[in-house]
Amino acid sequence: MNAKQMREKRGALVEQMQGMVAAAKAEGRNLSNEENEKFDAISNEVDELRSSAARIERAEELKKEMATKAEELRDNAPAAKVEARDAFNAYLRKGMNGINAGEARALAELRGTDTQITTNDGLGGFLVPENWSDFVSATELFKSDIEQVATVIRTANGQHFNLPANDDTAVVAAILGEGTAEGVSDMTFTNVKFEPYTYSSKIVKVSNQLISDNAFDLASFVGGQLANRLKRGINAHLTTGTGSSQPQGIVAGSTAGKTAASATAVTVSEVMDLFYSVDASYRNAPGAGFMMNSSTAKAIRVLGFGQSNDFPAYVPSMEAGAPDMLFGKPVYINEDMASIAASAKTVVFGDLKQYYVHEAGGVQILRLNERFADSLSTGFIGYRRVDGNVVQSSAIKHLVQAAS
Repeated sequence: MNAKQMREKRGALVEQMQGMVAAAKAEGRNLSNEENEKFDAISNEVDELRSSAARIERAEELKKEMATKAEELRDNAPAAKVEARDAFNAYLRKGMNGINAGEARALAELRGTDTQITTNDGLGGFLVPENWSDFVSATELFKSDIEQVATVIRTANGQHFNLPANDDTAVVAAILGEGTAEGVSDMTFTNVKFEPYTYSSKIVKVSNQLISDNAFDLASFVGGQLANRLKRGINAHLTTGTGSSQPQGIVAGSTAGKTAASATAVTVSEVMDLFYSVDASYRNAPGAGFMMNSSTAKAIRVLGFGQSNDFPAYVPSMEAGAPDMLFGKPVYINEDMASIAASAKTVVFGDLKQYYVHEAGGVQILRLNERFADSLSTGFIGYRRVDGNVVQSSAIKHLVQAAS
């Protein structure tokens, strides 16, 4: 019997006692011995019910107080440590309203602090954790072709900065004669400015039914789609960008090394001339290599095998993932390089590490909860802030096809 039922029974017994007294009074007499015994028994039961109800009510109050205290302790207690990758994947699948305190705390550490991105709900995106996948790191997943061979500088914010550049290859040491004053050869520096541009993947739309399916690897799917879109756009500019309202591409930042005699073909001799047009200090640097697209590589490869000696110019790789070699230097394939055509800059060669890429703030992914709610879908969009420049223009040279 609960407290309410006890109160109801007690009320009924009190009414019974009042009825006994009222009946005796109406008859002008006192309660009989039998009635007094019954009255006392009912009175004792009423007292017991009152005490029992009070004890039950107090127990219920204490239970509520304990529940409130427990809730306060949970709210104030440190959230359990959650891996960044798990928190990020939970955010992709459930959004901010569906994650727990530990996941929210882990995500707070991933939020970009210098992003220029804003959304309708006032929330910025979250940085992609480096170890978000068992198969590939975030750095490798989102890396463009150029970034595979360039020097990449990563900063936490997008603050502009200048990188000093100096080409000192023409200065050589000299013997100092006895009693001769030391000569002075001042170094001339130029500043190469880096000012990151924001690249958007555009929205990837995924049905909520698919998102709720735990067997569906949402992170890999969304990450792969966004990464490919960002890589394509960024690589195009890092290759052929003009430097005006976009990064300066490696081709635009290089200097002329050789002009081919034909608009529609290239010879091994011309590629060799390009090779030797680069100063030996850059030509023999660890980062030295060729860059061209597949069709140009095929044309040069055929020519290289046509050499009538036991030391062909073009040596295909026999190891998966390793580049082919041309004149002993690696050939990096970049499909954003121009194909052989009139006035096209088809091949670059030199110390490719002299091309610098600045990535600001990492990769950010934003979940759009309401944008496609009417179609029971959720949107995802990725952002990267990137700039690129050739720091030593003489270190990288290009071959250009004849105008006609």
